[in-house]
Amino acid sequence: MLCCRPHIAVLVILAVVGLGCESLPEANLRQMEVEFDRTFRDDSMIVDLGNPSDIPLRIVISSSDPAVPPFSPNAFVLQPKSDSSIAIAMNGVDSTAVIENVRFSMTMGDPSLAITDVPLAWPFPEGRTYRIIQGYNGSFSHNSPYSRYAIDFDLAVGDTVTAADNGFVVGVIDGYDIGGSDRKYRPFANFITVYHPHSRLITQYVHLESGSSTVAVGDSVSRGQPLGTVGITGFTTVPHLHFNVLMADSSGGMVGRRAAFLNGALGADLNRDDVVSH
Repeated sequence: MLCCRPHIAVLVILAVVGLGCESLPEANLRQMEVEFDRTFRDDSMIVDLGNPSDIPLRIVISSSDPAVPPFSPNAFVLQPKSDSSIAIAMNGVDSTAVIENVRFSMTMGDPSLAITDVPLAWPFPEGRTYRIIQGYNGSFSHNSPYSRYAIDFDLAVGDTVTAADNGFVVGVIDGYDIGGSDRKYRPFANFITVYHPHSRLITQYVHLESGSSTVAVGDSVSRGQPLGTVGITGFTTVPHLHFNVLMADSSGGMVGRRAAFLNGALGADLNRDDVVSH
C-alpha cells in the first residue's frame, strides 16, 4: 500500500544490481556529485575530494582485498563546500589491485554535531488538507531505523510538495518515471533532500513526479517554498508523499528522528486516517 526508503547513500563506485527478468533502467542516478580523484605517488595513494554541497559528508574508505593494508584514516568528515587531500601509504601494494578493490562511500551529515529540534511546517501548501496513510513504525514499511519515523500523506499525483523549513538542497533525483508495488521498483523513487544547518536535521520528500523538481542541489530554500510535485515513482502502490526527518548517526549512516510541527502537532501522535490541515 505504501512505500519504502529511497537509496540515500551515494557510492562513489556504484554496484549494478540485478532486478529480475523485467527490463528496467539501471538505477544509476545520484542525488549529488562529489568531486573525486586519486593518484599514486611515492608508494602512497593520494585522494583528492571536493564537497560542493552545504552539508558535511562522511567519507569511508574500505577494501575486501586482504592484500590491501589497513587505511589510516579509514573515515573522515569533509566539511561543506570544501576540498580535502589525504595520502594513504601503499608500500608494496600493486596500484592496479588498489584501483580495482578500494571503495569510497559517502553518507550525509556529521554525527558529532548536536541536533536542535525545530518545529517544522507541513510539507504541503497552506490551505490544503491531507490524510495520513502511514505513520511512525508502520507495519508496511516504516519499520527500520531509517524510516521508522517517516509519515505518508495522501497527496495525489501533481500535488505540490513544499519545504518544511529553511535550508539548502543537498540532493535531487527526478529522472525516473516508473513505480509499482513490487520491491524491484525500490531504487527508482524520485526524491529531494534538504539540509537545515540551524537544526542539523535533514528532510526528505519521496515519490515525486518525473521532472517536477523546481530546485537544484545548492539552492537555498525557505519554509513553505515549492520543491516539486507528487508522482508514483519507486516502490509504492498509491500516489503519496513520503516525508522523512533524518539525522546523521554514529553507526555510519542516517536514522530517522521524531518530528514536531508548528502549532504543537507531534509526529508521534499522527496515526493512519488522521487528517491534518495547513
